[in-house]
Amino acid sequence: MTQLGIDVSEHNGGIDWKKVSEEGIRFAIIRAGYGSAYLDSRFYENVNGAHEAGLKLGVYHFGYARTEGELDVEKDFLLSILKDCGLTPNLLPIGVFWDVEEDSYRGRTFPSSCVIHRMCRRFCEAVAVKGYRSGIYSSASWLQSYIRAAEFGGHTLWAAQWWKECTVKEAGIWQFTDHLEVAGQIFDGNRILEKTDGDE
Repeated sequence: MTQLGIDVSEHNGGIDWKKVSEEGIRFAIIRAGYGSAYLDSRFYENVNGAHEAGLKLGVYHFGYARTEGELDVEKDFLLSILKDCGLTPNLLPIGVFWDVEEDSYRGRTFPSSCVIHRMCRRFCEAVAVKGYRSGIYSSASWLQSYIRAAEFGGHTLWAAQWWKECTVKEAGIWQFTDHLEVAGQIFDGNRILEKTDGDE
């Protein structure tokens, strides 16, 4: 059966992870931060709570980078956070993701599709070298156009498509709704579409 999960950030407030687990959630993808230096204020709390509740973990970082140099700064910041809190690859079976989407560039110069594609590949390859399952989160339309999903074999694509099905055939995780009620709170809902190291 397809595993059901949620993704969370400080915007979700405090979470009763025990209740979340009791209601059938099997994994959580937790925001580490965004940009070059912002640490999500509830990252450590969410990681500890989800881990103690027995959920499989993944982490994502919301990207603002417009160049490969800026991407390296964000990637190094994220890896430093993972190292600081002891999140080794075996503790993150769902993966480590760079979140890139149109909102990343709102009000700023928009990179070309070639630059976005290269940054996504650079992130995945650099994170994979450290032993993590690496991947990209974006909308289905961006994954199929700017990011070029077909060229990301070996990495996990996490597609946001709030519809009856996921049309990105290369996607390994599908964010199917932004309105999943769990333990009295509303979360983004996700499903595993491929077998990962975290699957039973």
